[in-house]
Amino acid sequence: MADVPVVQILEKKSYFKQAIVPLPNALPLPSLGESSLRIRTELLCITANNATYCKVGDVYHWWDVHPIPPSAPAEYSDPTIYGRTNCWGYAKVIDSTFGSVPKGSYVWGYLPLGTLPLDLQVKQGNVPDQVIVTDDYRQKQIAIYNRYLVFPASLGKEIEAKASGVAYDSLIRVMHLTAYLIQNFMFPSDPTQSVTLKPEEADLADATVINFAPASKVGLSLAYLLRHQRQTSKPRRVVGAASEHSIAFARATQLYDEVAPTSTDPLALLSSLGVPQDGKVVLFDFGGRAGVGYKWFVAIKQKFPRAQLVFVGMEVTDPAAAAPGSAPPKRPEGDGIAGVHAGILQDLAMGKVGEVEYFRGLNESWEGLRKDGFSGFTVTWGQGMADVGRGWDKFAKNEARADEGLVFTI
Repeated sequence: MADVPVVQILEKKSYFKQAIVPLPNALPLPSLGESSLRIRTELLCITANNATYCKVGDVYHWWDVHPIPPSAPAEYSDPTIYGRTNCWGYAKVIDSTFGSVPKGSYVWGYLPLGTLPLDLQVKQGNVPDQVIVTDDYRQKQIAIYNRYLVFPASLGKEIEAKASGVAYDSLIRVMHLTAYLIQNFMFPSDPTQSVTLKPEEADLADATVINFAPASKVGLSLAYLLRHQRQTSKPRRVVGAASEHSIAFARATQLYDEVAPTSTDPLALLSSLGVPQDGKVVLFDFGGRAGVGYKWFVAIKQKFPRAQLVFVGMEVTDPAAAAPGSAPPKRPEGDGIAGVHAGILQDLAMGKVGEVEYFRGLNESWEGLRKDGFSGFTVTWGQGMADVGRGWDKFAKNEARADEGLVFTI
């Protein structure tokens, strides 16, 4: 007899409130349609990214990617109140009617939290070992969420062994993708080739780079790329501006030339570093707390006219602490301020160099980071949906350490 599927269901407006729900009525599964894969999540992670998909889920239709299944109990069946969030990781292909991806293969991509199998209608991608989702309900998503990487059945041995590589794939691969796009296509070594910025804006040569939430996975990824993979037009220094929660780990990674607490006077810091007032300062905000990145930018811009602020992520807070009916704060706009949307940047990058060349460079870069890892970073493994629930609660209570990645096999 097949195991009863189990899924996580969240309250949309208070998404740290969860239920781990068995779905006995989901069985037996229906027959699989043509050109389709039936996949089951097998390896996933819990990071701030999962909660971001909840925080702005209505804006970007992320609640619609993995809807409440028809087999959900009545008390969780109202999609206006309840929803399912998403994760990055590996799923096993448990059935297939798509010839190039046989049963037993694995896919890496955007997955639901739970053991309920997911049916995806797919087509072959333009890059080997990639498939693209073609289901109508998924087309409101930008392309990055509908692209899945295909791996052989032998990957299952790495998952079973809890290898560090597959843990990094789940925790950091998509974060590295964002950092790779920033370094190579937004701020490329040849600033005239930027896909989003004017050459004078895209030039990092001799700049002082300041990362907010520097211990975040995308912040670490960018710091790693700037230190280890950028060959020309390098910044003079990369500084981490960290909260007390993460400052020790940010320093332990040895990816930053300086790590300062966010309580530091930013002008005093730049003075101590010897940054001239005509020098360039680029602030990357990966989700710094309480809007600290923008506050620093306002202070710095008054004395350093070439200062720029780039929003990459957002702070994840407990929605229960927000005022009733309040919307997520809007990002400031104005001179010297830019934003990053990885999906849009990826489309622009592929348009510039072609899909095959883009993914060749991306994968080569990723293999370098995956091999080296982050100094001081540890992976905490869990098993089963009960552990996933405990991991979500741990993250919600801010009990997960800055140097810790939460990964689960289910």
